Amino acid sequence: MTVTVHGAGTLHRIAVDGRLALPGPVPGLVVTEQGRGFRAEMTASMEAFSAVRALTRSVPSAFGANPELGVSAELVASELMGNVVRASPKDEPVPLIVEVYAVSTGVEVIVHDAVSGQPSRCDVALDSTEALSGRGLHLLDLLTDRWTVESSPLGKQIRCHLRSV
Repeated sequence: MTVTVHGAGTLHRIAVDGRLALPGPVPGLVVTEQGRGFRAEMTASMEAFSAVRALTRSVPSAFGANPELGVSAELVASELMGNVVRASPKDEPVPLIVEVYAVSTGVEVIVHDAVSGQPSRCDVALDSTEALSGRGLHLLDLLTDRWTVESSPLGKQIRCHLRSV
């Protein structure tokens, strides 16, 4: 069963029976259900990001994890996807793979990208009213139990674990 939830001026389709409500066709986005989550291969776009964020938010509810993790998982995925676009050359397609899974201890968010190098930490306070960017790794520290950077067929992957409380 898929339920449509109205809130914040938008419609959110979520699954409540162990199956995701996959998005309709989005150019440059291919989503497959895998295990207790999904894998999304995409070329970065506003439409693809929106669909992936909604799917990410629905994984905990769909697969019996703490539903409150959905918002945090969505924020982590959104931050990582946005960082890839900002670090990529302008006016070139940006390939990404996003995987989100409900696991026994919470939710895993994995973002694969082709950007060379490791993420770098900026010296920006989370509550800075001046900074326009530079909070990404601080947000990962705050929202996740742990995160790692590993090799991936696309280049690298950032794997984040959000623990159920």
